[in-house]
Amino acid sequence: MKFPLIQLTLSLFFLVTIVCGQGPLVSEIQIIGNEVTKKYVILREIQHPTGVLLDSAIAVADRNRIENLGIYSIVDWQAVPLENGTVRLKYNVIESSRFFPVLAPSYEEDTGWSIVFGGVVKNVRGRNESLTIGGLIGGVDAYGFDFNNPWIFGDHVSLSLGVGKAYINHRFLPYVQQTSSFEINMGRYFGYQKQISVGFEYEKKDFVEDTTTIEYHYLAPQSRFAYDSRDIYNDPSKGIYIFHFARYFKYFNVESNSILWIQSYSAFVSPIKGKRKTTLGVNITLHSTHGDLHKEMFMFGLGGGYSVRGWRIETRELFKDEKQPYRFGFYSAVSSLELRQTVIPRFSIEQPTPFGPVKSALGLQAVLFIDGGVAGDNWNDLTEMSPMFGVGLGVRIPVALAGSMRFDYGWSFYEGAAVESSFHLAVGQKF
Repeated sequence: MKFPLIQLTLSLFFLVTIVCGQGPLVSEIQIIGNEVTKKYVILREIQHPTGVLLDSAIAVADRNRIENLGIYSIVDWQAVPLENGTVRLKYNVIESSRFFPVLAPSYEEDTGWSIVFGGVVKNVRGRNESLTIGGLIGGVDAYGFDFNNPWIFGDHVSLSLGVGKAYINHRFLPYVQQTSSFEINMGRYFGYQKQISVGFEYEKKDFVEDTTTIEYHYLAPQSRFAYDSRDIYNDPSKGIYIFHFARYFKYFNVESNSILWIQSYSAFVSPIKGKRKTTLGVNITLHSTHGDLHKEMFMFGLGGGYSVRGWRIETRELFKDEKQPYRFGFYSAVSSLELRQTVIPRFSIEQPTPFGPVKSALGLQAVLFIDGGVAGDNWNDLTEMSPMFGVGLGVRIPVALAGSMRFDYGWSFYEGAAVESSFHLAVGQKF
């Protein structure tokens, strides 16, 4: 009976210290469940020190950073009372499957069905590296590989590189787009909220028609800046996310140059918190092409699950007949408002497969959305054009690798009139 009595005494002491407003002293930190992940990969995300009073806000932030690594299906924490009156701060993780052999159908709104083959390896060497090798056949014909290490050395210094080739039918122009590319980027976090990366892409892009081929051969230095105060990347409850991307195109075979600039601003708040939280999110994203190369191949088109939902993907017939010219331009602005309700909180699952057990997560989130967007040939056009609107509803299902699968159905409107409705299947949150 001695052991239960000690445990009861410790638990009562722990409860009293919390009620009195003074947390217990943290004497040690423990990590449970990291079968493959190197311990230091998790420890470098933990900011709660030992030898100080327990601060639940810091412990929760640590838990969120560990989940944001993207290699665990479930992460939680707890303070375990010890006999000396202190507590052990314990972080429990359930690792997602690391290797995903792929031979399966894939669907994209703009390209249709393809067969994906290859493999994805997450958490390579237990260091949170990722490697993807494979290709697609069908709506898209492509092959290549990508490697990413989010912390290769120093203080949050990252490296990513990729090489590949792709053949794809252009969405709204009568061309087959053939692209060969090599890309490398290095980045660094400044704290946990600011990130800068620089790199370049070397690319050859051909637009092939029946008897004509238009070639663009270029080197494109690029940079990214992000400010991110979201608590959870895939399903935030609070925070803001600001993203800027700029790419300069230095063409080798034409006397022109151009700059692509992407801006994105998002904010999130949860008026109802908890496992079945309600979250309100808002986003605005701007795309613009600057310079003296204004060819139709570099136009933006609005419609589909990644821009204004409720509108079908733009087609060649739509562009050629000029029935909806307001959907195309070198500049675009898209805004979204979403109300997200967690119906089934995320939980860990393990399913047997011919390749071995697959560990992932499952859950369900319902969403109501309103989208708006404009396109034009300059900034003035964006302020003068009548916006496209889309309203609808959808669900989100957490999955390994992709974060979540997104199913949306929306209705579109322009200048007060209903236009059409559309179903969208996409990967990840819209913002």
